[in-house]
Amino acid sequence: MSYHNHNQEFSLGNSKPLINREQNYVLDRKLVSVHSEDRDITKWPNSNTFEIMLPETLLNVQSMRLVQSTMPGTFFTFSNDYQNTKFKFTIGNVLKEITIQEGFYTPEQLSIELTNKMNRTINSDASFNVFYDEVKHKMWFGHTDLSFNLNFENKITYDFSNCEQQPIVWDNHSKWGLPYYLGFEKKTYHSVQDLSGLEFDYVLPSNVSGGNGVDIRNYIEAPLSFTINGDNCIYLEVDKYNSYDELYPYNESSTKTYGNNAYAGKVNSAFAKIPIRSNTDNTYDSRTLFQHNIVHYDPPIERITRLKFKFRFHDGRLINFQNFPFDFSLEFNSLRNEMDKKYNIRVPAGYVK
Repeated sequence: MSYHNHNQEFSLGNSKPLINREQNYVLDRKLVSVHSEDRDITKWPNSNTFEIMLPETLLNVQSMRLVQSTMPGTFFTFSNDYQNTKFKFTIGNVLKEITIQEGFYTPEQLSIELTNKMNRTINSDASFNVFYDEVKHKMWFGHTDLSFNLNFENKITYDFSNCEQQPIVWDNHSKWGLPYYLGFEKKTYHSVQDLSGLEFDYVLPSNVSGGNGVDIRNYIEAPLSFTINGDNCIYLEVDKYNSYDELYPYNESSTKTYGNNAYAGKVNSAFAKIPIRSNTDNTYDSRTLFQHNIVHYDPPIERITRLKFKFRFHDGRLINFQNFPFDFSLEFNSLRNEMDKKYNIRVPAGYVK
């Protein structure tokens, strides 16, 4: 025979009633600080991918979160790793190729770099002139005497023998090569001849190589505004513990092969998304933004002893940190069994309350 109430059920046949036992847990918070120089350099020479052993094993982990990250203040926009340092052009029916220096440029620095590299390729001192139009925010390519083509439809192969293999970006709709950053598409551009010369009325003659462009007779204007600031966020992957979902960037090769099925995404592709500023001399601390990247696990993870990290951009390119140090902090919330404890405290006679 038993008696039932709304909250408990007692067995009247037993001398001691059975009471439902509740387990109480307390949430134990642990912070782990990680610096890029903490990694085993011999095993992980590049800081965009590395693994660490935690100082102690974490048990019954109920949630994880990135709570702080301090990234370098300067990221290279142009790098062999990113496949955006080369392009081809034709002059005098001869196909030429230039390679710019890796790094981060201002528009003026990039226009001078392109001018010098193109002239050096054809053994000329000042025949080519690449000009940055501050008003339209576009690049202009000009030559004093000859017509020329910009062969931006040609895929360029990059050598990764001195670095780890990167995803090929050529079939991407954006960031597919140096011409994209300069405001061009995957086409061949033919120069336009204008015997009256190329002039910009908002520029004083002394400020333009060649006297306000009057010597330029053949030129090509970029059809689009350019972008040389690079990416504005980093994706952090933590092997086995990712929770972010991402859409795949538009890919021309996949669209041709699979049609509309090329529009897809990936589940659990990243752990956190870290905003980064434009290139400055200052490092960037993510605590100034709210990072909604907490990940809950049900059931809790039994134990975590090591973690493997990967830092990449949205299109999969691994970040070239150029040996600049960075750091970040992870928060772990673990469930710890809490038993009721009764403390009998004896106060010493000489203790003054």
